Amino acid sequence: MFDPVSNLSPAFPPQPVLSVSPSWPNPGASVTLSCEGLELQSAGWRFFWYKVVPDPPSNSYSIELLPGSTNGTEQNSFIINGPTHTAEFLCRAGREEPKFYTNYSKPKFVWSADPRPAASLSVNPDRVQHFRYDSVSLSCEGNSTEWRVMRIIEKYRLLYFTCSDWGNMTGSTCTINISWNNNGVFWCESKSGEFSNAVNITVQDDYHDGIILVSPVHPVTEGDPVTLSCRDKKQNLLSNVFFYHNNKLINNDSREELKISAVSKSDEGFYKCQHSGKESPRSWMSVRVTVSSPVSSFPVMLIVGPVVGIVLIILIILLILLWRCRRSKGETFFSSQWIRLFVHNHFNYSDMDIHSFVKQTRSRMI
Repeated sequence: MFDPVSNLSPAFPPQPVLSVSPSWPNPGASVTLSCEGLELQSAGWRFFWYKVVPDPPSNSYSIELLPGSTNGTEQNSFIINGPTHTAEFLCRAGREEPKFYTNYSKPKFVWSADPRPAASLSVNPDRVQHFRYDSVSLSCEGNSTEWRVMRIIEKYRLLYFTCSDWGNMTGSTCTINISWNNNGVFWCESKSGEFSNAVNITVQDDYHDGIILVSPVHPVTEGDPVTLSCRDKKQNLLSNVFFYHNNKLINNDSREELKISAVSKSDEGFYKCQHSGKESPRSWMSVRVTVSSPVSSFPVMLIVGPVVGIVLIILIILLILLWRCRRSKGETFFSSQWIRLFVHNHFNYSDMDIHSFVKQTRSRMI
């Protein structure tokens, strides 16, 4: 049935396109979701925003509306204030007159660099690159008893796999024997909706004569030391190695290891090693920027403010008492003008404030 008012056919509703920015936010950073692709349609849309919740026992997913999205939003963008954990989101649009909803968008991931994620994925051996036929364990940790390990690869489209498709899931650990097609991004999902940070795994196809770069599988915190090395199939540490950063030779002399005493954001990028004419695959090393929270002066003022006020009141009372005492003895130089100057210079009170306070204090003492 064709709707001439909306120019939309209920049998073929449009599918919006969800974009996320940034996809890999730093700790504490906000993320903006945008539901696009409906610009040429008629106005009046309200946009709904969803989080994907995994259900490991059934190998399926459910979705739940994000807080603040129950009635939809007029704008086609939605800001999630940090910190943002790794999660999968989607959107759709709808309107009331006539009642109509678009299809859901394809899901998009936000991969958090949170140093303390709700869930974590550890890799053993702890490195990005592995040889074919290596045994690798992927273990999930967090506040859940039911987990599944997921993998996503990009071919002609994005393809999702669970551990049971290419490995053996025992408890919270997935064990795989690396094959040529095990490249991809891996993460953990829990029944309670937790996602771990994602890790990359790269396979060295040359089983007999290849070399691999040993680099950290998780992001390195800015300022921390890191060591990169090059190994062969027998896990021998190779010497006389050249290291490359973003395809540029780091130094002209060969060495056994590349040691960076304190990594910075400029050290982030692709690395590879070269030894005796052999070259490892390249791997991305991510650097997590530390975010320092500014110390608020508000709690300090809550303490200092009343203390200063009490001290000021006591000083003014003492000065007035001393002035009255001296006046009774005929000494008039210690006047209220002197008190006003003293308080103004030391405590930055206005003349009007001082005059009012002195007047009130005198009236109470007479």
